[in-house]
Amino acid sequence: MLSGGSAIGHLFTLAVSPLLTRLYGPTDFGALGLFTSYLAVTGSAVALQYEASIVSAASDDDAAYLMFAGTILTIPTSILAGSILWVLARFSLLGFGGLHWYVPVLLSFVMCFVGVFLVLRYWNLRKQEFGEVSRAVVAQSAARALLQTAAGALHFHDAGLILGETLGRAAGMGKLFSNAIPQLRHSAERFQWSECRRVLWRNRKFPLFSLPSSLMDALCVSLALPLIIRQYGAAAGGYYSLVWRAIALPSVLITLAVADTFHSQIAICARESPEKVLSMFMRTSLTLLAAGLIPSLVLVFWGQPLFRTAFGERWATSGVMAGLIAPWFLAQFVTNPVSRVVLVLSGQETKLAWDVLCLISIPAVFYFARVKQFGILHTITVLSVVNTALYIAYFSILIRVITAFNSKRVLAQVTHG
Repeated sequence: MLSGGSAIGHLFTLAVSPLLTRLYGPTDFGALGLFTSYLAVTGSAVALQYEASIVSAASDDDAAYLMFAGTILTIPTSILAGSILWVLARFSLLGFGGLHWYVPVLLSFVMCFVGVFLVLRYWNLRKQEFGEVSRAVVAQSAARALLQTAAGALHFHDAGLILGETLGRAAGMGKLFSNAIPQLRHSAERFQWSECRRVLWRNRKFPLFSLPSSLMDALCVSLALPLIIRQYGAAAGGYYSLVWRAIALPSVLITLAVADTFHSQIAICARESPEKVLSMFMRTSLTLLAAGLIPSLVLVFWGQPLFRTAFGERWATSGVMAGLIAPWFLAQFVTNPVSRVVLVLSGQETKLAWDVLCLISIPAVFYFARVKQFGILHTITVLSVVNTALYIAYFSILIRVITAFNSKRVLAQVTHG
């Protein structure tokens, strides 16, 4: 159900993309790419990752406390994120100098929308209200597509893309909120700060380990775009940004839907049938591999003509890039959804080591490319090879986390036996 909602929602994005590429130029998409890349990083920290603990909370009361805390934390983190973006734009750091003065303000608003949506989404996932989450995703995608198209028709340029992205994030949350109201009202009547602190302390691994891990994970995906713009210009960033919009974004939406379902089910499996965790992990991984293999091969062999036909002649370079990074996206497509196992099995420390390695590798690739004076396509090739290898290593780490969980479980059974 979640995958279907993501697919329907993304139909709106795909349907208007050929129109948007004719209303906006590569430089406009480069500005949008900077905005969404920064949002991807800061959005992962908007509630300090406490929202991810809602699904596996010990009780509904604990989950409600986590919702309260996550929502409150959204306000200061949103203001901080907007302030940091203003500094990056004001002093032209990491390629952000081309953004307009109002973009940091919009970023703070969209961060609030993202934070509220996340806590509501995880609450509804806990209650297995997959249909409501799916409909909210559809509403957001539809609103974003329509607003960006209307703004493009009015010649708003990059401001239209960014404003449509901001307002679109506010759509679709009404039903999610109404589903949470009964429990929230009940918990609010018995709210105690001491109990709230206890719940936050018991879930401290999420801000201590999941937060830096998620930040670095998002940086690994998003850092490439500002580095491309800094090294090769805004137009090159626009070509790369369209690849994210046409290929990576649908991949992320689909894998996010699978990840949410997997997260919910693997948490139940770990509590009730822990011996089946590895088989569920492998079964989900193989299904994702089968689903992503054919689209990846199509991009490798026919990416350029597909992009030229769909988006216009000037976007053929994006098609070449899509073919080059197809192996990277396939590895990401398979690995990211099942990586939720580290949240359920408390494997955050192990993943953190991988995130550090990943984060170091991205600027290292661009430094190497600058020294060797590589062109943009050559740099994209090296970036794809490095990231594909990193995701294969990540998959091995996830298996190790499950193996360690099983070993502890068997040892506990022997000890108590």
